[in-house]
Amino acid sequence: MVRVQRGCRVFLGPFLLLAFSFLIYLLRYPLWYLFKSLEPIFGMLILSYVGILILALFLLKYDSKKSLSQFFEVRNHSSILIGIVFAFLYLGLWYLISFAIGSRFGFTSFLGFTGYEDYVVYSIPLAFALQLTFSVFGAFAEEVTYRGYVQTRISSKYGFIAGIVVSALFFSLQHIHIFQLSWIVKFFQTQFVHVLLFGIFKSKENVKSKENVWSVFTFHALLNAFSVSVTIVVIAAFPFSNQIADVLSYMILILLLRFLFK
Repeated sequence: MVRVQRGCRVFLGPFLLLAFSFLIYLLRYPLWYLFKSLEPIFGMLILSYVGILILALFLLKYDSKKSLSQFFEVRNHSSILIGIVFAFLYLGLWYLISFAIGSRFGFTSFLGFTGYEDYVVYSIPLAFALQLTFSVFGAFAEEVTYRGYVQTRISSKYGFIAGIVVSALFFSLQHIHIFQLSWIVKFFQTQFVHVLLFGIFKSKENVKSKENVWSVFTFHALLNAFSVSVTIVVIAAFPFSNQIADVLSYMILILLLRFLFK
């Protein structure tokens, strides 16, 4: 019984981070209706990730018993380069596979801020800079939290496979930021597969790069920056065609990752 209790303590920090993330989402959700312009919304999103990052850094330092400078040390520049290459490789594979199975493509201007059309924009350069900052900083906070802390914490007790599974699952669940049944159902129908596969690949890359947070951050940040800078509209050829493109793309990336770090 004592061993079981000690083993369960490993999950305390990860569960605390997930619960804290949900609490922040619950607190910030009503604020969306108070803002009429886009700039303060992006500012609020950035601040919400600041809170999550602070807690993750505290737990990381407390549980790992090592300095944060050691954690953020750039130990292998080639791993960062691999993160960059894999980001562009994923984008190329996903669009190529989507096109091959019959999906159609279109473009919209980022000036429209897709998803935020109902809000006033006082300064387009400022709003875009804040959106880009949020996407890149959010990637950093999430990688420190779920690959840097959660994965290494679970792996230290139960092995790297458990670390990959738990970190990818927690990473996916923390993307539920609107607690309405219709929104949650839509999330699992349209986004969950992508986010879960993304988390599994990033966790696998984290293992192969010997827990180099800068490698996984580079991949994540580039994809986020691309998503807000180049708005390509993909018209799915049939239901779940996007999910098929995700599965095939990440399968190829994982095979390549295994080959490169063999």
